[in-house]
Amino acid sequence: MDYILIFVGPGKGVHYKLAAGGYPGTQRKVEAGVIAAKSEDMFCLGIVPARGGSKGLPGKNLMRVGGKTLVRRAVQAGLASGCCSLLVCSTDDPAIAAEARAAGAEAPFLRPATLSGDEVGAIDVILHALEQVEAQRGRPVDGVILLQPTSPLRTAADVRATVEAMLAADPPADSAVSLVEATEAHPLWLRRVEAGMAVPYFESPGEPARRQDLALHGRPYRRNGAVFITRRQVLLTERQVFGRRCAAYIMPPQRSIDIDSPFDLVCAQALWEHLTQSGQPTE
Repeated sequence: MDYILIFVGPGKGVHYKLAAGGYPGTQRKVEAGVIAAKSEDMFCLGIVPARGGSKGLPGKNLMRVGGKTLVRRAVQAGLASGCCSLLVCSTDDPAIAAEARAAGAEAPFLRPATLSGDEVGAIDVILHALEQVEAQRGRPVDGVILLQPTSPLRTAADVRATVEAMLAADPPADSAVSLVEATEAHPLWLRRVEAGMAVPYFESPGEPARRQDLALHGRPYRRNGAVFITRRQVLLTERQVFGRRCAAYIMPPQRSIDIDSPFDLVCAQALWEHLTQSGQPTE
């Protein structure tokens, strides 16, 4: 049996517990205070994507939650997780690059203008960073961990647990993603409007009338944008962040805020204050 050792620093093993509830199907081995997950030895490239422009909230990546910029929080979570063999910030903004370096990341390149618009997809940003790093490194990486600054309350433990979800999957997974329970609207209650009429968003044999009956159809989860890990081959051959076997790590709603508007920023600050005052982790 092969194991991968996840390190915080030279010679220092990580010993941690999963968040309450964890995730199904996890098998792990802890020896001498070191998490050991079944897998091959991996070189993981951590990427913090943070462009300078934003229509919903201009300059958001340098805005602060709990006294730290969103970029700094993403960088520090990635570094503290011990899962990123190398952590880089992909940006088109020199000020963001400087903030990322000050937080401990590398920013060895600036994105070209073609990768700086609202319409640019995450996969294009990832592949550009991958190409740049592999050219400088002289050999390929094994996987990519994507940490978006817009999830400022994600912790280092969330990053580690998402990575472990992929590594511990049996049969093997090719990716993993952090999720949160979709409590605001069950898919069976969603509607679209056609010619002024409310019609089911999805075709279904019947719709539960009571909230209690929804449990019969299973709990729905949505991506919260906090952590993604994908094996290199999936990124290159399928041009997808999610592979055909994508493992899941469930995060609590209080750490799943995704900032895209001034209102989201206010909510994130309020949540940070609540978590801090109640002694819960925010980093």
